Amino acid sequence: MNDSEVVNPARFLGRADAYAAARPGYPAALGAWLRDAGLLTGRVADIGAGTGRFTALLLDMGASVAAVEPNPEMRAHLEDHLSAAVRAGQLTVHAGTSEATGLADGSVDLITAAQAAHWFDPARTVPEFRRVLRPGGRVLLVWNDWRAVDSMFNRAYGEVVRQHAGDDPLRTRVLDDELPLHLPGGFERLTFTHRHPLSREGLTALASSVSYLPNQNDPAYPALRGDLNAIFDSHQSGGLVALDYQTQVFLGSVE
Repeated sequence: MNDSEVVNPARFLGRADAYAAARPGYPAALGAWLRDAGLLTGRVADIGAGTGRFTALLLDMGASVAAVEPNPEMRAHLEDHLSAAVRAGQLTVHAGTSEATGLADGSVDLITAAQAAHWFDPARTVPEFRRVLRPGGRVLLVWNDWRAVDSMFNRAYGEVVRQHAGDDPLRTRVLDDELPLHLPGGFERLTFTHRHPLSREGLTALASSVSYLPNQNDPAYPALRGDLNAIFDSHQSGGLVALDYQTQVFLGSVE
């Protein structure tokens, strides 16, 4: 991973609307586990918060959150969607990255990163996390992964992705052997499952939200949309298809 991939927020410019409209949320069971484990009693920093999908789950579980996001379009979506929490003082929103969060020293008890840590440079991120965490603070890395579930529609969608992703390495999460670089103090792993129903428009929006597929301004986009329409027509029931996800959770420490 080169430095420009790590810190460049422009990779998702122009995709925020699709991201907000079609990306899956997170299982309610994950939020309940975080709450019941006492991990949300202090201040939480949600790094790479995007349009606020995971931030919303944290807020729903009663957490006080500082959302950090470098992409201005996604940050605007987050602030608009979660404006009530901002007004209530439960949420603050910051322009920053994992390597330079802009948060104060020792100001948070838990750092979360959902669908984001594979863009982080651990050599620069870990010292920053150590700076902003209070003693005993934890780090939670989360990914929704449809590739981890073998279902008919997941296989069909995966084939379309492979055909249109070109030479992109399809980086979707930190590889297992790289996790100790991000969580050098050790970690535990949990998994949750959930299903994400999609309309025809939702399926095309989902594909448009991913950085390794053509977006609507790309000349290759009509071919992608045609293939998405074909698999939708082959698998839909009642006007919907569904991607099945495994939510992979890593709770650890940077100490």
